[in-house]
Amino acid sequence: MTRYRNYRNPYSVDVTKFSIYPRSKVGKGLGKVDVGDEFNITVRDMDSYGRGVGSYRNYEVVVLKAVPGERVRVRVLKVRGNTIQASVVRRLEEPRR
Repeated sequence: MTRYRNYRNPYSVDVTKFSIYPRSKVGKGLGKVDVGDEFNITVRDMDSYGRGVGSYRNYEVVVLKAVPGERVRVRVLKVRGNTIQASVVRRLEEPRR
């Protein structure tokens, strides 16, 4: 416990600095994604509501009216946590059959 002696309030100490486990990378390197941003993704799956699902910078992107295997340019409609809801701006590549 000698590491904490220099601190007046032990509850304000960054305990991850003293942890033996590696620091979590969740939330780091995500970059900020705002409503109205556009980017390209490849739709890899479909959810239970029939929307396409892809990923972008560790975010899960749910795309309305997209099918798996399709490459699309999307516009962000809503960001909530690590999930982005987006709509298709342009279809870049059709899915392979």
